[in-house]
Amino acid sequence: MRCRGCLGTTVGAVGTSVTLLVYPLLALSLTGSPLLAGLLAATQSAIAVVLGIPAGALADQVSRRRLLLVSEALRTAATACVLAAVLLDRIDIGGLFAAAVVLGVSGAIGMPVRRLALRSIVPDEQLRQALSQDEIRVNIAMLTGPPAAGVLFAWGHAHPFVAVLACYCASMASAFLTRLPANGQGSGRLSARALVAGSAVGPRVLWKDPVLRSVTGLMALENFIFAALNIILINYFQSKGVDAKTIGLALSGEAIGYLTGAALVTRLHRTFRPGMLLLGVVWISFLVTAALLVPASPVLVFLLLFILSLGKPALYVLIDVIVFQQVPDAVRGRVISGSFTILAAGGPLGSAAAGVLLGHLTPHTAIGLLCLILVLPLGAATVFRRLRTATWPA
Repeated sequence: MRCRGCLGTTVGAVGTSVTLLVYPLLALSLTGSPLLAGLLAATQSAIAVVLGIPAGALADQVSRRRLLLVSEALRTAATACVLAAVLLDRIDIGGLFAAAVVLGVSGAIGMPVRRLALRSIVPDEQLRQALSQDEIRVNIAMLTGPPAAGVLFAWGHAHPFVAVLACYCASMASAFLTRLPANGQGSGRLSARALVAGSAVGPRVLWKDPVLRSVTGLMALENFIFAALNIILINYFQSKGVDAKTIGLALSGEAIGYLTGAALVTRLHRTFRPGMLLLGVVWISFLVTAALLVPASPVLVFLLLFILSLGKPALYVLIDVIVFQQVPDAVRGRVISGSFTILAAGGPLGSAAAGVLLGHLTPHTAIGLLCLILVLPLGAATVFRRLRTATWPA
């Protein structure tokens, strides 16, 4: 059962990774508008972020298996409709936006349920290892998706959607075979008032726990800074005449570092207490960001981004471990969704902030400002004794 669930999650993640590139590519092919392609690319993730916390409330108060099947059915149906429209030459930009909205809703509903499903099929003593392996699988999927999307799209506009539909059908079949234990109220009956009131529980639990609050807050800030840093580095390299292929290879240090770091999660968790692990990873991130104040080559940027990303998987798994071992099951979905929403919001905010900064500052001055933004809350967290002395939940 565990293997089937993990396989379904991995195959589904490959399909989602393909969609993140193929939808903007098709929009650009249809309209020739980079603006519309960019808006389409942002729609799916934006919907998932906006609906993340209410979806967590649903995951705690109605049948999780039912929600998992609804999530799978939504994204499978949306992909089938887009494929049919492409084959019939009836596809338009409005249809693509509608499909992106449905995929965003599916992602919001499915994310907390899939995380909780892993907990239900893994024994306590294997939880940390299973979460680490899940990070590896998902990141391999996210790395293989974009190049596969490019190759398939070059063969024909319908080909990537055939591949995505196959991935989602396999994932849905896996979901039908997954048995999840009853949870929360589990009645399937939920009023709008109860949903709104329940949505506030996740952020409230996050805020009350000093470790969860610090990890989530600092990682959201890191995501903000890293997203801004990517835009700033692209701008810097372009101003120096570096070609796009070299820029892409330089920025790939993040993905390779993250994938490598996922294999180190268990060792890092055994070596360090949660608060010290958090502070160590974020201080290294600060030093790496500060090192970029010195004019850097693409090779040096690759190495620095590799180092910066090594500790991130350990922090993501840290959040899951604390939630799974310390937070009651009745509110677990809301806490997971709350943390996901906070973390996910950092990326688009950072990209937008970088655009504003580069309109008024040089790239190196903008990086210096990012260092200042990071060091102040990091310093406050460092002197917070309760965080430094926090231990892993029993």
